[in-house]
Amino acid sequence: MRPALRLLAVVAALLVLAACGDDDEPVASRDGTTPPDGPALAEAYVSTEVREGGEPRPLVEGTRIQLGLADGRIHASLGCNSLSGTYRLEGGVLVVEDGLAMTEMGCDPPRHAQDEWFAELLGAGPTVELDGDVLTLTAGDTVVVFQDREVAEPDRDLVGTTWEVDGYADGADPDDAAMSAPADVTASVRFEGNGYVTGRDGCNDFGFGGAEGEVTDGLRYEVDGDQLVLTGAPASTMVACPSLDEHLDRFWSALTGTVTWSVEADRLRLTGEDGRAVTFRAVD
Repeated sequence: MRPALRLLAVVAALLVLAACGDDDEPVASRDGTTPPDGPALAEAYVSTEVREGGEPRPLVEGTRIQLGLADGRIHASLGCNSLSGTYRLEGGVLVVEDGLAMTEMGCDPPRHAQDEWFAELLGAGPTVELDGDVLTLTAGDTVVVFQDREVAEPDRDLVGTTWEVDGYADGADPDDAAMSAPADVTASVRFEGNGYVTGRDGCNDFGFGGAEGEVTDGLRYEVDGDQLVLTGAPASTMVACPSLDEHLDRFWSALTGTVTWSVEADRLRLTGEDGRAVTFRAVD
C-alpha cells in the first residue's frame, strides 16, 4: 500500500547571486564545465557537509541527505520520509514547482523535524553552485555541500559481496510500504563467482560447498541485464522456524524465478515476480 503523500507549501523565492547576471544564465560553475543550455548535473548526490551561520549543523545520527535531480524531477531523503516534486533552474536558483510531496512514514521527532527543515530549505529557492562533482545549495546562512553519489559511494559489485537483509517493500517504488527486517533475523545472500548462490535465510544456511569451500550444488543464477534468472533448489539445511514464516516467504519470493535487481552504493534491492522486494546492505 503506497504511503499517503502530504503536499508541502513552498516559497519560490528567486534568490539570484549577484555574480549570476540576468535570469537566463545557467547555474554558476567555478570549473567552467556548465554547458550553454544548463548545468551538467549528476543524477544523484549525497551530503558531505552542512553549515548554518558558519557553524557545522549536525544531522541526526546515522542519517545523510540524498538528493536526486533528473529529467526535471527532484527527489530527496534524509533517513525517514522522501520528498519529491518538479524543479527548474533560473539564474543559479533552484525553483521547486507546484510544491513538494512528502511521504508519511511515521518517524521519530528528530528525523521528522529534519525532513521539515530540508523541505523548507528547498522551498526557499536556494542558489546552486556546481564545481565538478560537488554541488552546493545555499539558502540564507545555510549551506549544504553534496558530492556526486557515484564518486562518493561507488556501487558495490553484485557478485562476490555478502548482502545482509535490512528491509522489505511492497511494490516497485522504493517508497512503497517500506518495512524494516525483524530485529531478531539475520539473513544474507552471496552471489558466488561460479554461478551459485549461498547464504542464510534467517533459519537455514543454503548452498553446498566442496573442496576448499567451492560451491558445488544448490541454487544457481544468471545475470541478464537488470534481471537475475534463478534455477535449481537452495540445497539448504532443514530446520523449521515457524515464527519466521512471513520473513521466509518474502526472502524466497526475491530469490525464486526471474527477479529484478539493482545496486546503489552499498544497497542491493531484489524484486520478485510478485512485486515484493527485499533490500540488503553490503557487509563485506
